[in-house]
Amino acid sequence: MNTRKISRQRVLIFVALLLVFISGNLFAYQFSPLEQVFGPTGAESTKTYTILNDGDDSIAIEISALFRDQDASGSEINKAATAYFSIVPNKVIVSPQSSQIVRVQYRGPKTVTNELSFRLKAEQIPYSKGKDSTEKGMFNFLYIYTTSLYVSPTKAIEKVAVKSVAPEVAEDGTRTLAVTVANLGNVHQLLIASVLEVSDSKGNSVVLEGSEELAGFDGMNILAKKTVTKQIPWPETLSQESGVTYQAKLKYTNN
Repeated sequence: MNTRKISRQRVLIFVALLLVFISGNLFAYQFSPLEQVFGPTGAESTKTYTILNDGDDSIAIEISALFRDQDASGSEINKAATAYFSIVPNKVIVSPQSSQIVRVQYRGPKTVTNELSFRLKAEQIPYSKGKDSTEKGMFNFLYIYTTSLYVSPTKAIEKVAVKSVAPEVAEDGTRTLAVTVANLGNVHQLLIASVLEVSDSKGNSVVLEGSEELAGFDGMNILAKKTVTKQIPWPETLSQESGVTYQAKLKYTNN
């Protein structure tokens, strides 16, 4: 079983204004943990999650699993992964000031050579106490927690490399550097504290780091076997002459 340390990524919590009603209370709840790594078989193929209702009214929650993919620009793509997981219960009403345990079991392929990436979504859905209720409204806001769920391979291989570096010019004349990185390993990688060293065939070089110089690149999560291209601001140190070629090396911390 892969014992690779679970990354400390702080997963996005999507707060959605899905429905607006006449009036009512703002119901708060928590769903945790925000990230888990499952094994394809055995005891590690089953994990538990906790819904904590710390509000003063009952809430209704629906839990579902989604495939997590990534396009060439790094944007996330999702679709239903219903057949891959057993979620019990997948719909629940949680009483005020109480908690509910949700049991999630992976039921996909038992042989996993490349890490499988999913999202587990806990979505607050409309809930009414019935026609005898004295409340005139339900929710003002319905909250969605979207967590990270990975199914790990037997042996983790971590390897990210720069595949290409090329200049690009937008229609407005803005010049950028298109950096293409490939995750050649079989597990996702968080490009935390990224440092990119770029050199050109004229002998110029520059070291880029931080969210301004590596906009959209630093901190990116690149999934297993994915290739992503990001546009970063053009480094003035590099030559802009025709025919010049570029190469780069990447360093980062995956935690």
